Amino acid sequence: MAMPCHRIRISSRLATLLLCGNISCTGEDSGPRLIVQRDSAGIEIIEALRPLWGDSSLWSIDAEPLVDLTLSGSGPPHEFFRVRGLQQRRDGSLVLADRASRQIRLYSREGEFLGALGGPGQGPGEFRSLDRVETVADTVFALDSDGRITVVGPDMELIRTFDLPYHIVDFHSMGDGTFLAEYTMDPGPVEIANRMIRPPVALVRFDREGIGIDSIAERPGREYYSFAFEDYSGSRPPLFGRNAEVATLGPRVFYGSSDLVEVEELDLAGDIARILRVPGYGLALTGAEVAAEREAYLNVDLPAGVTLHPLIRQSIEALPTPATRPAFVQMLVDPGGAVWLQLYRGQSEMDRPRDWLVLARDGTWLGAVRMPDGFSVTDITMDAVLGVWRDELDVEHPQVLRLTRDGR
Repeated sequence: MAMPCHRIRISSRLATLLLCGNISCTGEDSGPRLIVQRDSAGIEIIEALRPLWGDSSLWSIDAEPLVDLTLSGSGPPHEFFRVRGLQQRRDGSLVLADRASRQIRLYSREGEFLGALGGPGQGPGEFRSLDRVETVADTVFALDSDGRITVVGPDMELIRTFDLPYHIVDFHSMGDGTFLAEYTMDPGPVEIANRMIRPPVALVRFDREGIGIDSIAERPGREYYSFAFEDYSGSRPPLFGRNAEVATLGPRVFYGSSDLVEVEELDLAGDIARILRVPGYGLALTGAEVAAEREAYLNVDLPAGVTLHPLIRQSIEALPTPATRPAFVQMLVDPGGAVWLQLYRGQSEMDRPRDWLVLARDGTWLGAVRMPDGFSVTDITMDAVLGVWRDELDVEHPQVLRLTRDGR
């Protein structure tokens, strides 16, 4: 069966061989320095001064998917809506969460359906929402909206369930049988005063039974705008709002607030070991960009004959005008230690390319890798990018795309 093709501009201007994201600042690159390293109060700070690749990406993504689960079979097991967490297990098999059916599904490396667990409900092996899955070896841990974790065995058999705090927004494997959970902290009494609020997110480590081990850190979380006028009050996402992005690689915790192109690397005690930074990266917004974003908030798709309520319109028009955009909207760390940052796009900018800025393990700014149009990334391995592509009919295609790192 023919696979849909993505058109991706592939350029390999450089011939330098990159292994596992480790880059040297000497050798074939003869331009100005790539990085500056210094220590501040025992923290290593690495500032990337320019991209190694220049204007062209040395890494590339193949146009044709290695696997497309929508096309590799037929029937309900190959129909998807609101897919979350497509990941690859050690044997190459694929696991994902389908939020429409509220199932965890398992497929072979070739895309053959092998089994599923789940369905709507609140009982063991059922899900209310099914927000996230994390694969640890051959075991799957699934997060439901109420903070319940369901543990699923290699053949989609139910092992057990346990509960985490209710406001868990995400969780990550630490590679040693423990997990890092993100949960939004209660900011306490908030005065409704038409202002921006950013509650902290706590990073807490748990074992496989859901027992808390330690609180690692507290950092700024997701921004929202609190408003009150007449008899109408509430909160809503701001224009170009900032958020917390968290990733792990073994015992290393990576945090970015998206205010800057900057990532903190924490140890398990919550101490900052390194800061990776691209100073001076352009994030300034123009008045036209802000106006277009506000207009996108106002011009939402509504049923025929329905108009935006005047108070809702007033709350959008009252949103503050930001001076800068967030740097990134998603962060992943691949097995080689390279940090991938998906550059931010506002609601008015969805027709722009999906570019990911890549920092090598040593902090070198490699450049940007462009994802296919309509493709949302869920995981990155050393030789593949996993995610979901939406076709022109808005049908979801969970896919595995080949990632080539050396440009040859």
